[in-house]
Amino acid sequence: MQKQLKNRQNRQEIIQKELEWHDKEAHRRLPLDHFLYAPPAFDGLSNFCLEFLQAKDGELVLDMGCGEGKHTIDLARNNLTVVSVDLSHTQLLLAKEMAAQLLPDAEILFVQANAEELPFAQNSFRIIFGKAIIHHLDEKLSIAEVKRLLKPQGRATFSEPLAHHPLIWLGRKLTPKLRTQDEHPLTIQEMSRFGQAFGTKEVDTFFLFAPLAYVVRALPRGEMAFQKLHRFLAKVDKQIFNAIGSAKRLAWYGVVNVTNTHGVP
Repeated sequence: MQKQLKNRQNRQEIIQKELEWHDKEAHRRLPLDHFLYAPPAFDGLSNFCLEFLQAKDGELVLDMGCGEGKHTIDLARNNLTVVSVDLSHTQLLLAKEMAAQLLPDAEILFVQANAEELPFAQNSFRIIFGKAIIHHLDEKLSIAEVKRLLKPQGRATFSEPLAHHPLIWLGRKLTPKLRTQDEHPLTIQEMSRFGQAFGTKEVDTFFLFAPLAYVVRALPRGEMAFQKLHRFLAKVDKQIFNAIGSAKRLAWYGVVNVTNTHGVP
């Protein structure tokens, strides 16, 4: 019992540090986030996740760790009613501003909360979407919370940065102040372990050579060339991942799609 209390206290301290960092640094990260994730760079990955969810018009979806709201907008544009949760008040304000500007009539509820202890009843959602959230969380706690929230046969999709892409690894080493101290990119094994908790074994991967296209995006008037090169390299990446399974560990992003079979006969 004492060990559990100690672990809980340690986790609360980590969450508090994460909250303080994001509230302080959210605006400073915006240019980098826009550079990396602005459409259409992640459209293929996002569409892959949305196709798995098989959402119906008007259905309720949890955007778990919504950040500044890019994917909240994507979900709302797919005619979904979105509950967007983030630990950071500052991030939520940015998400609200984006939604008000781009989709003022969308049905979106913004909630500030810790993703390991969300203020929703058991089996509240049939579908959950998360991008770059699990690598901020405790593995066991996040698995338990997703299981708690998902309805039987509910679906959840999580896309996460992976640990071993050489270029991205170098970028992290050179810019440690652009991320929190306690987050960590996941390995393929950790992604697989998360999926196995739900009976899912496969992890799909994205972006091996495609990140090289960002060199072009950084050039003046380079956006159109970036889009063409990124699209081409993403197709090459897919062929490489299909042909060489071991190359997946070097991908930038992994996606794990899970179905909640807990409590299902």
